[in-house]
This record gives sequence, structure tokens and C-alpha cells, in this order.
Amino acid sequence: MSFFLSRDRGQLILHLGISSQIQLLHPDITVQQVSFTAWFAMTLVWSSALPMKPAQLPVFRRKPFIAAWNAPTDHCSIRYNITINLKMFHVTGSPFAKARGQNVTIFYVNRLGYYPWYRSQEIPVNGGLPQNFSLQTHLKKAAQDINYYIPDKNFTGLAVIDWEHWRPQWDRNWSTKDIYRKQSRKLISEMQENISTNAIEHLAKISFEQCAKAFMKETIELGIRSRPKGLWGYYLYPDCHNYNFHDQKYTGSCPESEVLRNNELSWLWNSSAALYPSIGIKKSLGNSENILHFSQFRMNESMRISLMTSHDYALPVFVYTRLDYRDEPLSFLSTQDLISTIGESAALGAAGIVIWGDMNLTSSKVNCTKVKRFIASELGSYIINVTKAAEVCSWHLCQNNGRCMRRNWRALDYLHLNPHNFQIEVSEDQGFNVKGEASQTDLRIMAEKFTCHCYQGFEGVDCAEVTVPGHSANVISSELVVFISLASMIFIITETSDLIVIQYLVLS
Repeated sequence: MSFFLSRDRGQLILHLGISSQIQLLHPDITVQQVSFTAWFAMTLVWSSALPMKPAQLPVFRRKPFIAAWNAPTDHCSIRYNITINLKMFHVTGSPFAKARGQNVTIFYVNRLGYYPWYRSQEIPVNGGLPQNFSLQTHLKKAAQDINYYIPDKNFTGLAVIDWEHWRPQWDRNWSTKDIYRKQSRKLISEMQENISTNAIEHLAKISFEQCAKAFMKETIELGIRSRPKGLWGYYLYPDCHNYNFHDQKYTGSCPESEVLRNNELSWLWNSSAALYPSIGIKKSLGNSENILHFSQFRMNESMRISLMTSHDYALPVFVYTRLDYRDEPLSFLSTQDLISTIGESAALGAAGIVIWGDMNLTSSKVNCTKVKRFIASELGSYIINVTKAAEVCSWHLCQNNGRCMRRNWRALDYLHLNPHNFQIEVSEDQGFNVKGEASQTDLRIMAEKFTCHCYQGFEGVDCAEVTVPGHSANVISSELVVFISLASMIFIITETSDLIVIQYLVLS
């Protein structure tokens, strides 16, 4: 039997690696019990709200929610003399290989060390498998690549590693990624003769996961050592794999098995400086309600992960999205889908969004013109609306010492400026100007629907109090003791201050 604890905002989650009847003996705590094949996940909810870890200070002062641009629109200027105004974005970067020293730097497989992967027709690159290539050789080259693409040692921007060919967990390498399991089995069978199929599977899984973990963990730790102020993380992590939108009753919820697999990646979250989930959407999701649920659950899972690391602050979450639909390039997101992606991210407490685009956006003069028009209208206007509303809420509710997030994560409450009190106008250079101020009614509604997630160093309902080291407001002040009867054992879970103690007694 095995067990571990994690936190989800005001909840303590105990995961037990055994199938048995669980009985809760503490009368003041409610239990949410979910059945798994070999697991129980139990959520213990305190009757009073518990403080969250503080948020990391924002990238820019008084900018609780930033917008980043990571698309090759510089190609429009170079090739077609079409200049696109990106002033509404706080940071910009191009994914071109020659681009260096950018505030948003994305490392594809050919730009950071020697990433092992397979091309089509099972052609290996750098050995194909992480088991087949020297980690030290990879790290030596990765250090050179970091110095090339991020020459500034005081870099404070977004550093995103985009490694998508395999996943570090064996069970997640399905479909086209099954080649990594297939080749891992083949490697074991060639190394050891007269070995059973079960033994091959077991050894292949262990060797792959150990080497995959080492590649990912040591690479990101190298990045953080090299550029310690950078916000290093892996693109698409975390992912809740809620892609089952063809189900008749699609809810958007993350499958239970995937939530547990995310918990198993604690080594990755602890090694990261930021999280970069994706909510790039497809038209084939069916309707705006499906898109909303898809985005909402992915964001909520990312916020959960941000709080369960060994860091003394919540990891900042920067959500990758697109200006067009994944399955219909240059078909730009509707206003409702902008709300369901960018708006959801801001309302649920993300630190920002990153809008990514590929060469389809800039492959012709016509395409560049379409992109320029969309940014100068619906997209730019909405980004200004949300980022400014986040600033207004942070100022009035959190004294600029925290960011606003929904009180009820499923509620359709958004950080939007009241159009009766604010005007967003297009400037002569195709940028945007905001005029107006929030009314007392606007601020009252914000306070009813949103709460503050204070930055490090601040606390209190409005984040106005300066944190005193070791002060009880930062930790769970009241002692919680939970008794759980499990088979012939009693687990006693005690949480005081920042210490969790687990004891178990074997009953005779």
C-alpha cells in the first residue's frame, strides 16, 4: 500500500494505493470519495476556508495578467512590408530559429541539446529513445543552446521547452507515441535473452521512465541554473487529456486516471518555474459550451497543480492559446470563444496567456493582412479589455498586492470592463486607448464575484498586510486531526502550521 498528500486550494487530498472501504471518523469534515481500479482519492474539506500559497510576484509590476505574443509575424514585415501593431502585448517573441534574446523564447526539439525522438517511418533522431543517448552529452549541448538563444544572464522572460514527441509516463504514450513503448520493449529483449513478456514490459517501462524523467528534469534544472530569473516550464504541462468531446454527454472534466498521473509528476512541477498548459481549441469541439468546459477544466487542473509543489508559492500559470482554430487555420476565434479561452484564464487566476501561431498565419500577403485586421479589432480589443479589468480589480480589491480570481470557479463571471463606464478606442497607430473608470457598483460586483490571491509578502482579505515570517496567517492555524479506518489500520493525519504528520496504527 502507498499514499501521498496533495492540496487543491482549500482542500487536502489523500491518495491511497489500495482498494478498501474507507470510513471517516471525524464529524466536522466532509468526504468526497471516488472509486478507481486500484486507487481511492479522498478529498477532505475543512469547514472553514484555508489560505492558499501566495502567488509569485508578477512579471511586470501592477500587471496581474499579461498577454504574450509568440507567432512569426515578423515575417509579414520582412517579406510583405506589413507591420502588425503588437503594443497590446506585454511581451513578444518569434519562433523563428534565428530569433535570439527574446522575452518569449521557445525551445523546439532541434534547439535545446540532443532530444531523442523518432521521425515518421520509425527513423531515430539522437538514438530515438532517452535510454539510447548520453544525458551528459545532451546537457553540454543544451547549455550552449541556452547561451545562444538567451544571451542575457538576467533574462526574466518566458522560457518554454516544447518537447511533444514522447511523454515521461509510460501509460501516456498511446497512439502515435506507442513507438516509444514498442522500441523500449525491443531494446530490453535484445539486451536480455530468455526473458518473459511480463518481465520485458516491466523492465522496458522502468528504463524508459527513468531516462525520460532524467532528460526532462535535468534539462529544466539546467535552464534555471543558467538563467535563474527566467520562467522555465514545459509546453503542454500539465495536460488533463479531456479530449473526449465526441462523447454524447461531454462535461470537459479531466479523467480521474489523468488527474492521478498528474499527481505522479510532482518531480516535474517541483523542478519548474512556471506552468504552460494549452487550450488551443478546434471547431470540431462542436459548440461554445463544449469549448467553455474544455478550457475551464484544463485551467482548473493547472491551478490545482500550481499549488501542490514544494515551492512556498504557487507556480505562475501562462496559458497557451491561438488566435485561430487548430483544425481551421485562419478561421479566427469568435468573441464567445475568446471569452472561453482568454477570459477563463484570467478569471481563474492565471498569470497570463501566450498566443501562439505557425507559419500559416504569415505564408502570404493575404494571410498577413487578415491577421493584422483581426489583431487590430476583436482580438486586440478583447485583450485590452481583460488585462485592464484585471488591473482594476487588483488595484481596488487587492491593493495591487495580488490578482483577482473567481470565488466559484465554475461561475460565468469574467474580468471585463463595464462598457457603460469604459470606452476602448482604436488609436491612429492601430493600438488601443482605454478611457473611463470603475463605478462603485462595478467595484461592489467585482468584490462579490472575485477574491484576492495575494502575492508573496502580502496577506489578508485585501492583501494589504505585509507578511511577517512565521506568522500564523500564512499557515493553517487550527490543528486538524482526521482518523481514517482502512482495513486493519488507522491513519491519523495531523496538520499544524506547515507540517503534515501521518501516523498509522496496526490493529491486532
